[in-house]
Amino acid sequence: MIVQQNEQLFIGIDGGGTKCKARLESSNGVLLAEAVTGPANPATDFALAVDSILQACQQVVQQAGYTESALACCHVVMGLAGVNVPRVQSQMQNWSHPFAGLTVTTDLHIACLGAHAGQDGAILITGTGTAAFSKVDNQQFLFSAQGFPLGDRSSGAWFGWQAVCATLDCLDGLTDETELTKTICRTLGVNSNTDLISCCISYKATDYAQLAPLVLRYQQLGDSVALDITSRALDYVQALVQRLLKTAAPRIAMIGGLAPFLADLLPDELQQQLSPVLGPPEVGAVALARQLFAEKTA
Repeated sequence: MIVQQNEQLFIGIDGGGTKCKARLESSNGVLLAEAVTGPANPATDFALAVDSILQACQQVVQQAGYTESALACCHVVMGLAGVNVPRVQSQMQNWSHPFAGLTVTTDLHIACLGAHAGQDGAILITGTGTAAFSKVDNQQFLFSAQGFPLGDRSSGAWFGWQAVCATLDCLDGLTDETELTKTICRTLGVNSNTDLISCCISYKATDYAQLAPLVLRYQQLGDSVALDITSRALDYVQALVQRLLKTAAPRIAMIGGLAPFLADLLPDELQQQLSPVLGPPEVGAVALARQLFAEKTA
């Protein structure tokens, strides 16, 4: 199918370190197609990111029944991990893309737009990493998001890392072992501090995050180490929520694999400040694409 004269199409892209999600909508907001392809973090691998993005866009136009030439009628907003790095921004700006228009922003920006149906609001992400972002009256605020291990407190990576650190103390005889520390040893197949150091010496954030579910499980069982880790995580989450409130965000949503667990443990007065997530990041991206086009043609 060929795009009709003056027909406008809109694509929202959510690109990260593991996958790229694309959403194609018509000019009146009808969902036409969705697709998921490979990694799309241009800071890590620019060529791979561009390839994943193009594949996702090609797939959605083809699924909607258009030929690939329809990309020339698509107005695209991409929310990508890593584009806050100046070098990456420059690469994306110089990319010879096939679209009618392209706007590149951060993955946090579109996640916030998606969570609040395109309106002002704030998000607190607690997944493998941690980040707090707010958009109010065309101003953007970013807190945390320093990356592991300097930042990302209260993230999955941080939970796992803290569990390993506590286990090292037990193996050194500095503290008493607990069910959590014993389980960490069994899970990793270690019996001494040198074994544990050798095992984790090359661990990355994603490796530590694999251990986070153990902390959550033993926190619910009253394990002292797990309770301590969770308590410190909650202190940081509370501080971030309070900081987001100071931006005058009308809504705050928690996102990420740890969000339900941590939100349930917050004080009632802070839980009451939280709002449900209204949509995924790619929905926020396509809404922004439509908004920018409307402003341009007004």
